[in-house]
Amino acid sequence: MRVLFYDTAYLGHHAIWMAESVRALVDEQTGAKVLYAFPHTLPVCATHVAYREPASHKYLRRIQRHTGLPVYTAAKWRAISNLARQHLVDRVILMYLDDLLNPTFVPTIPFQWVGVYFHPRFIRKTSEPSPLGTLRSASCEAIYVLDDGVRADLAKQTGKPVFKIPDFCPTQCSGATARTQLLSDQSCGRPIVGIIGPVTSHKNIGGILSVAKSRHDLHFLIAGPSFPRSVTTHERKLLADAVRQSNVTAFLEHLPHDELNELTSMCSVHFAAYHDFLHSSNKLIRSAVWRIPLVVSEGGYMAESVRNHRMGMVCDPSDSESISAAIDNALSMNRGHRGWDEYADANSLEALRSALRPCGLRDAIHA
Repeated sequence: MRVLFYDTAYLGHHAIWMAESVRALVDEQTGAKVLYAFPHTLPVCATHVAYREPASHKYLRRIQRHTGLPVYTAAKWRAISNLARQHLVDRVILMYLDDLLNPTFVPTIPFQWVGVYFHPRFIRKTSEPSPLGTLRSASCEAIYVLDDGVRADLAKQTGKPVFKIPDFCPTQCSGATARTQLLSDQSCGRPIVGIIGPVTSHKNIGGILSVAKSRHDLHFLIAGPSFPRSVTTHERKLLADAVRQSNVTAFLEHLPHDELNELTSMCSVHFAAYHDFLHSSNKLIRSAVWRIPLVVSEGGYMAESVRNHRMGMVCDPSDSESISAAIDNALSMNRGHRGWDEYADANSLEALRSALRPCGLRDAIHA
């Protein structure tokens, strides 16, 4: 049995996902030969297949975006098929299936595959186009989702086994650094509201910065790279003002993972009330590990998880007063109950290993 992991979205959390998933399957010692196609080597005992997406794909992506023709999707599947033939693999695990699904294109695939589907939006938002043609194909053995709330519907609509994959995220911390000391000094003992990760419009940076302008009883941490093209002119103005406010600490850059975790652990509340975000985020596991309440948007998996495990508050992301009230309610939450531990246990590294175990066995997927 030869199994190939594939992902070209290698920045940020993708590299962590790839490394931990490959290591999990290798450590299971199923007898499978494990390979991974990735732009750079990872600290795992598996065969690295050096692969970087061709430069032509970025142009095909633009053409697809502007014309609707599935030229980019088709090119991605061709590239994976070539890798599978070249390396004689029996099964390909597509670590980011979302980028390979198109409602107008169903590939002919000469290998068996399993997909990790992060955002099956068409289940929770019926107006979204459906990629069921590809998901129902004979070559698809099974599907993994982070959003447990869509499993039953996705299985029914595809006729495939659908498994929950844990939203695992390493939580090792760096200890004190110059940045953590600066945050401690500037917060002056006030509760810290964390805005962690890339600064983009869909993460509702405008909504939380509007709250920060008037809540000087709180301190706000913005930690993550800023992408000016991904925010509106108004949000850029809010961000420029925020970095000059005494109640804001901003590190608008890529941070080492363990230092980002250290900063994350210092927060009193985490803001994750995103726009039109229906599925999972690793904010949930970080919240659970450090018992830091989340403020999330109404609707979708994050709201379901926060309610079911009592890990935070739900708000209207378009209403600054609703966001502000949710922060206050989160700060007063009881953090002594078992809900945090239950979520952390269900999304641990051990849970990830257990979930991926069938991928190394020839017939276990359909068992």
